Parts: sequence; C-alpha cells; structure tokens
Amino acid sequence: KGSDQSIESPAQMANMSTNNASRHAGTVVMVAMAGVMCFLRAASAAQSSGLAFLTAPTGTLPTPLSRSVSAQAGKQKSPSARGISSDSLALCAFTAVFAAVRSRKSACRAKDEDSEGEWTGAEGFSKLTSSTPLIMDNEAVAKILPHRYPFLLVDKVIEFEAGKRIVGVKNVTANEPQFTGHFPDRPIMPGVLMVEAMAQLGGLVCLQQPVSDGKGEFFFAGIDGIKFRKPVVPGDTLVMEMKLNKFREKYGIAKMSGKAYVDGKIALEVKEFTFALVK
Repeated sequence: KGSDQSIESPAQMANMSTNNASRHAGTVVMVAMAGVMCFLRAASAAQSSGLAFLTAPTGTLPTPLSRSVSAQAGKQKSPSARGISSDSLALCAFTAVFAAVRSRKSACRAKDEDSEGEWTGAEGFSKLTSSTPLIMDNEAVAKILPHRYPFLLVDKVIEFEAGKRIVGVKNVTANEPQFTGHFPDRPIMPGVLMVEAMAQLGGLVCLQQPVSDGKGEFFFAGIDGIKFRKPVVPGDTLVMEMKLNKFREKYGIAKMSGKAYVDGKIALEVKEFTFALVK
C-alpha cells in the first residue's frame, strides 16, 4: 500500500548499493574458499582411489582414468604430468581467495568514499549564503534607526527598494536578555519582539527618501491582522519583509504590511501596520 512505502534519498540508495556490494564480495570469498576445499577433497579422494586428474587439452575438461591407464601413464609421463601437484592446488587456492579479498576491499573502499561524500562540512554550509547580498550592515542600520542594544532588532538588510519595500534579517541568539525569563526551560522569542523587529525594518523605509528626510521618529499608531504561525527559538534566522502600501505625507501616516520567515516557513504575518511620523 502507498502508506507502507518509503522513499529513500539518493544518499540512502547509495549506501544500500555499497552495502549490497560488500555483502556480495563477502559471499564471493566464502564461495571461492568452499570451491577450493571441494576441489582439494576431490583430488585427494581420486588419488587415494587410484585415479589421477590429468591435464586435459585446452577447451576440454579433465577426465578420470582407470587404475591401469593411470599406471601406464605414470610409467610414460613425467611426475608433473601425472596429476596436479599440491603446489599448483595451493597456488589456485591462493589466487581465488586473493581475488575475492581484493573485491571485498574495493567494495568497502567505495562505501567509505560514499560516506565521505555525504559530509558537507563548514565550508559547504557557509557557501549556501555566499550569494546573499548585503545592502546595509548593522552599523548602517544604526545610523538610520534610533534604537540601540538590547533593543536594536535588525542585524542587516539584504534587499531594499527605496520608498516601497525591504528585506532584513534578525539572528536570534540564546544570550539575548528576553530568554532569561521567556521561558527558562523553553526559550521562545516573544511575539511582541518579532512585531517590533518588523516595525524597525519598516522604519528603515519610512526614515529614508523618498518617504521622508530622515528627521523625526515613527511610532506605532495601530496594528491589525497579526498571525503567529510558528515559534521562533535561539539559533533561528528570522528573515523579514515589509512593504509600504500607503503614505499620507500631510498627516505623516504610513500603512505597511509584512511577513517573517524561518527556514522558508512563515513564522509571522501582519496584515497592516500603522505608523505616525513625529518631528
């Protein structure tokens, strides 16, 4: 049934194939050794019963001969032609086992290489953000917003369209003071601080041209349609986006909306922010 089926990732499939190869190589070793043992026993039994395993022409199989034929052949042939010597048998056994062991080692080596290939490492993960642009760093943000530690909640801006919209980042860390009491055994970023972080990001739009000349401050005048979708915890990167929907320059009133994400999943959305510019 569909509910009983599982889908393996490429890494799991590669691991399964290398495991199968390793088991197959182990089987080859055992089969080779068993074949050699059977051959040795057959040769020993043939010699004890008066038969000889003579070397046959190329493309044919060795044929057991009767005792009389064997005796006659022994008189006419050299000792090396009477049968397969113990040294030859030992060499055959060694060759078969050596080939099987090499096959097993190759399979194990392939498995180790596949395991190493699954490891991404610090450099690999660091490259995941190499294409993310930096529009404003923390110092540039602090030159526009009046907030300071521990209440400056925008770490950087990665996308900005003047007078329209902006994307910023808040890195949530465990050493922030709010986590001392919210909550001691299960730290969660307070919803009001997430809203505050988004409001500060919106302030970066409103406190620059062409919305304003940067003089004065924007204050909350209202908020509507707020929805919290998932908790934000230390270690998360809160990626926020704010959009300016309307600005009444005569009254200094700005209307904005925004969303915030963690790992591509929405954590918070606000239908409407209302800000008032005070000079």
